[in-house]
Amino acid sequence: MYDLILRGGTVVDGTRSRPYAADVCIRDGRIARIAPDAGEEAREVVDVSGLTVAPGFIDIHSHSDACPLLSFQPESKLFQGITTEITGNCGISILPSTPESRDEIGRYFFSQLELPAGSLPQLGVSGLEEYARMVADHGCAANYGQLVGHGTLRGAVMGFVDRDPEPEEMERLKDLLERELKAGAFGMSLGLIYPPSAFCKSEELVELAKVLKKYDALLTVHMRNEGPRIFQAVDEMIDITRRSGVHLQISHLKLMGKPQWGRSQELLDKIEAARQEGMTITCDQYPYTATPTSMTALLPKWAHDGGRAALLERLRDPSRQLKAEIAAEMEDRGGADRVMIAGTHGCRPEWEGRTVAELAEELKLSPADTVVHALDCCGGRVACIYFSIDEGDMLNIMKDMDIAVGSDGYGLSFDRSITITDPHPRSFGTFPRFLRLVREHQLMPLEDAVYKLTGLPADILGLRDRGTLAEGRIADITVFDAERVRDTSEFTDSVRKPEGICHVLVGGEFALRQGRSAGGRKGAVIRRESGGPV
Repeated sequence: MYDLILRGGTVVDGTRSRPYAADVCIRDGRIARIAPDAGEEAREVVDVSGLTVAPGFIDIHSHSDACPLLSFQPESKLFQGITTEITGNCGISILPSTPESRDEIGRYFFSQLELPAGSLPQLGVSGLEEYARMVADHGCAANYGQLVGHGTLRGAVMGFVDRDPEPEEMERLKDLLERELKAGAFGMSLGLIYPPSAFCKSEELVELAKVLKKYDALLTVHMRNEGPRIFQAVDEMIDITRRSGVHLQISHLKLMGKPQWGRSQELLDKIEAARQEGMTITCDQYPYTATPTSMTALLPKWAHDGGRAALLERLRDPSRQLKAEIAAEMEDRGGADRVMIAGTHGCRPEWEGRTVAELAEELKLSPADTVVHALDCCGGRVACIYFSIDEGDMLNIMKDMDIAVGSDGYGLSFDRSITITDPHPRSFGTFPRFLRLVREHQLMPLEDAVYKLTGLPADILGLRDRGTLAEGRIADITVFDAERVRDTSEFTDSVRKPEGICHVLVGGEFALRQGRSAGGRKGAVIRRESGGPV
């Protein structure tokens, strides 16, 4: 007797094997059998004829650290078919903190988020063990794996200062990282445009990368530049990889700004040449031509020295140099007419959906002065969308079979009384959008597309029980209509559900059923499977 049989679907198993017709039988949260016309009895049989049965999608690049602890149900990832999220990316994680740094880490982490005001616990988390207990006590629908954010790590040990670590601080950084790796963290993330991670030099990163190598853990990176200096930024990361032997994961690979358009193959060839040297380099990408991040990304890193309070003080009395560097960075990203304000956390809702150029004209200010004014008015918390990527480059990168899909987004609510702004659509539509673009542009067979959502990220992360459909594996499963699946989220109306995602199972239990939330709570914090050094 099985608990459940998914009957009559087309199995796309996450290994790039050709699709085949079979029933998928589930018992005790795992896949017990995959076979055509499995006639055995089950407590429940669900007809999935005409649908694709795939492994649960894995979002390898997420910022949902706090989402399983929120007072509301964060469903935007679940409705995309995502069953596992890897959080703590771009150098920004909810952990680790020390007793002395706990409050500041909490303020640092939450100041970076697009999550609704008032929904967040105002504190940091000491480490992965405490985080896992908190999530287990709260209960969650999906699985969450954690990276250690380098910015958070640095903040916990050194504070938010622009200097190199002293020798004893370097040892504390390594010890704290090693503690979290032993607890099961998947690696460390860098956010080299976000202070305090941006304050570091390559030598510091090589030393920390050697600790990661010892545990066969990942080094993920939001590089120092993704626009005019992207090739130099890649060179820096290749050098760190060469010197440390670490597995490098380049986050949200893209080329920003018109001068870089058309150079995606050159970029891919550079990364492939490093692989041919023997380095392990993988990447992720989101399928959008616009990037979201805080408006503070337009500020030079020195403006962040001393933390958020010092930043706000500089905004109240901006120097000529500060405004000049803001103007230069904005031009690198395409200009003021390509920077749209997406969220002000309730401070200036009338600005949302408008470009910096439009707001500058209304306020009779220069674009740089408008940025300073907006950040000052909103306490440094302004979410922006930067329209700076060429679609041809995006599609070319998408075809690369070493590049997984990552949303770079959050698990959010579809309730407009909770999600009152319009965050970047990637939080609501990344994975259905990827499948739609693959279908419409005929980029690859369905089995390759599913592999990029499942088997590839599982291989990168070293997950053995998830990412493919096989007997004995955990029954994290997404059932979708391959001909109909698509995103519906728009930049000015993003809080919309995708279409074509029919059922999502986590641990063999329905979390999404017939396109509606089913209330499953079988999710958990998952850990890197090799806890000790290799």
